[in-house]
Order: sequence, then C-alpha cells, then structure tokens
Amino acid sequence: MTDRTQTLSGATDLELPEFDHPPAEPLGLLRSWLAAAAGRGVREPNAVVLATADGAGRPAGRVLLVKEVDERGLVFTGAAGSRKGRHLAAQPWASVTFYWRETLQQITAAGEVEQLPTTEADRMFAERPRDAQVASAVSRQSEPLADEAELHERARALLESGPPIPRPAGWTAYRLVPRELEFWYGSPTRLHRRLRYTAADGAWTHERLQPLTHPGGAGVRPASRRHA
Repeated sequence: MTDRTQTLSGATDLELPEFDHPPAEPLGLLRSWLAAAAGRGVREPNAVVLATADGAGRPAGRVLLVKEVDERGLVFTGAAGSRKGRHLAAQPWASVTFYWRETLQQITAAGEVEQLPTTEADRMFAERPRDAQVASAVSRQSEPLADEAELHERARALLESGPPIPRPAGWTAYRLVPRELEFWYGSPTRLHRRLRYTAADGAWTHERLQPLTHPGGAGVRPASRRHA
C-alpha cells in the first residue's frame, strides 16, 4: 500500500483529557471539538455524512454542512422535496458522522430529526451567500435535469437581479436531537479511543468502549455513568 492510500495518517499526539474525565453532557464537548478542529487546520470541520432511510428501511447518505450546534442538537438545512427530505418525512430518524483526517477524530450522532419553525428557516436562508440562495431558488433538488444550460441561464439571471431572494417554500431547517453520540480518536495501533454518550429519561450516561471486536466475542461491557 502506498503512502497516498494509507489510513490513520493524521495527528497522533492530541491531548484529549475528556476520554479520562468525560464531561456530564456531550453537546458542549461537540462544540469544543468543532472549535478545536478549526484551530488545528481541519479544512471542513462542519462537513458530515447524513444517513437517512425511507419507510422501508432502505438507506441513503450524502455529505452536507452542519450549520449550528445548539443546546438541543445539530442543525442542518435542505429541500423538503429532496430524497433526504422525503426520507425524514417518512422516517424522522437519522445519523451524522464527522471525520477529520487531519486530526484522526470522528464524531457520530444519532437521533430523531425535527423540523424547525419557518422563522428559523427564513433567518438561515437570509444568511446564505447570494449564489447559494440562487441555487436553491432555481433548482428542484433531486428531480431529473432536462437542460443544464437552461438551468445555468436562469441562475445567472437571478444572480444578477437586484431584489432579495425569498426563501423557497420547500427550503427547510432541521435539527437532529441526538439520543447517542460517540467521540473517537484514532491510533495507528488500532487501539482507538472511544467515548459514547446515551440519553434516556432526560439524562445522559457515558461509557468508554473497546476499540475492536475480539475474535472470541464482544468483550466485557464497561460500567456506565449517569448524569441527570
């Protein structure tokens, strides 16, 4: 295997005391990891793979950006008529995965997805660059494309027009409210560090996880700690 295809090639010397002394709740830790990743030169720290499934359980994934992490969860946007929007309407559960090659860190969050009020969607759409607003206004995401030149012409005309661009009716803001988050830090030895939080009955518990499945079984499950 050449250097170009090797895995686990990022930083191996990060000091991450949270694995030994986990905070009581994970969303603050997620925000801390995001801020630190930006400071360490991770190029797209808020890019995630969003995994959804339709009503029959058939999955799909795509890369998008997490716009905010608030006190309830992770906020992202998209078209309600797109495949992800249709999936979330039929099955409002999803997971997102951050992976930062530069720092060998990964975060996975899974839980129920809720649609935010239109006032929040309006605010977030107004904050987008004009070319991104144009793309959302002229494109019907995931529908068949008959004429690419015509699509680009409509985008050019709208971009050069003067008036503000209103939020398209189907452009939606969502929040993933996590029931589980896992923080992962890779090691070239494959003895990765893993910290999982689980929510139940209004409280978070956390536990350290073994990095790999033992050939003879899953190993001993560690004791968890509960935080109200």
